[in-house]
Amino acid sequence: MVAQIHREIVIVGGGFGGYYAARELTRRKIPVTLIDSSGYQTFQPLLYQAATGLIDPDNLDFDLADIELVSSIPQTVTSIDLENQVVTLADGQQVVSDYLVLATGAAVNFFGIPGAADHSFPLYTGADAKAIKAKLREIGMNRSDDIKVVVVGGGATGVEITGAILDVFTRVLPRTFPDSGEWTVDLHIVDLGDALLASMSEEGQEFAAETLTKAGVTLHLGKRVVEVTEDGVNLEDGTSLPSHITIWAGGLTPNAPELQPAPEQGHGGRFVVQPNMTLPDYENIYCVGDMAIVPDDVLPQLGSVAKQQGLFVGKSIKQQRDGKESTDFSYRDMGDMAMVRCRAAVVEIGRNHHVVTGMAAFTMWLGLHAYLLPGDRNRFETVRNWLHTLSTGKSAAID
Repeated sequence: MVAQIHREIVIVGGGFGGYYAARELTRRKIPVTLIDSSGYQTFQPLLYQAATGLIDPDNLDFDLADIELVSSIPQTVTSIDLENQVVTLADGQQVVSDYLVLATGAAVNFFGIPGAADHSFPLYTGADAKAIKAKLREIGMNRSDDIKVVVVGGGATGVEITGAILDVFTRVLPRTFPDSGEWTVDLHIVDLGDALLASMSEEGQEFAAETLTKAGVTLHLGKRVVEVTEDGVNLEDGTSLPSHITIWAGGLTPNAPELQPAPEQGHGGRFVVQPNMTLPDYENIYCVGDMAIVPDDVLPQLGSVAKQQGLFVGKSIKQQRDGKESTDFSYRDMGDMAMVRCRAAVVEIGRNHHVVTGMAAFTMWLGLHAYLLPGDRNRFETVRNWLHTLSTGKSAAID
């Protein structure tokens, strides 16, 4: 007989959406059960720094069991029966809920490009960051000529990892290991769009492009990748880009267990939800973050969107429990930001996206990310690493 337990509120997924839904509910003294395969919330905005040895990747993980009133189940979900709100776990156990929140996020989308999954390094999880760090270390130790790196994707992740690799090889490593000589790195960004940082204003896009190109990064904009090999990347126009490592920052697709019956899917395979973030025909099942889409109000797959949706769902469930009508979700555009290089960021503030660049933006970026990083120890260790690198030019997280 299958073991079955009942929990009033079950959240599947511990990313931004699930984490903040749990935070909002527990803040209101409402217990929740949170199911996530790792049992941790990984702070994805700083993964690129973990991948380049600027900070310790372990300081980006926050134990979900440390949230008061959260019962954490660190298991993989294999399927979900939507009609009966039954979540089946890998060990066969089933969890039945009154309210269910789907927040399993996204997985890397290789768009069926030959060789991309086998020969490129994605950057979406802590394990991804550690794999990139190990590969960069291997390349650095065995270099015989210029270190060649191709980054596929010109969004925030692609821009930030490019700038960090540039800083690490040209500034940080020579100071951290002064007897190792100098490194030279040949960096390329490939993107199908005609500008970097597509979600930003033209001014922000131009700042990022100028900062990177002045540092020697080659941009291939409006170009399509048709193949990734062990030795490089081939473009549709016939260009071949040799590479010691290809980093894939080119897109996402929903990362969901088997859902029965299968919900309607919209653009990018995301599950269609109503304006109040519930699945159609299921008033007690919410879907948030990278896996959800409101057809008439398509929002980008950003942590800020998932966070606001998670907080909204937490409030909505409280309203439902109190017998009140739910409201519709409304995204508040707080702006956007990206770290282009050390001491050179771009920040766009508010819905009008007032642009701040350079050192002022860099300081704002550091302050906000230090504030948002979960866990006092994680925050302390990460800020300590930043201050060490800024004051000495060295990294304490590179081994």
